[in-house]
Amino acid sequence: AADGVDIEIVAFGPGVRALEATSELAERIAGTVASGIKVTACENTLRAFKLERADMNDKIGYVPAGVGQITRLQMQGWAYLRP
Repeated sequence: AADGVDIEIVAFGPGVRALEATSELAERIAGTVASGIKVTACENTLRAFKLERADMNDKIGYVPAGVGQITRLQMQGWAYLRP
């Protein structure tokens, strides 16, 4: 938690490409996780894109369904901010 605020980035659809180990954003993603922000990838999207966990940044986490995770967090009172 950064300054008492929990932040989770949930990537699904084309956004999961940013979380690949070979992404030009790989170092930034690792730094984001190191700063206390949770970064997760949608496993449904990984299957659709034929990606394996071995293809992904080793610092991230996973959720079965990205949209489902966002919905669960909103039901718990989290705010949803979309880029």
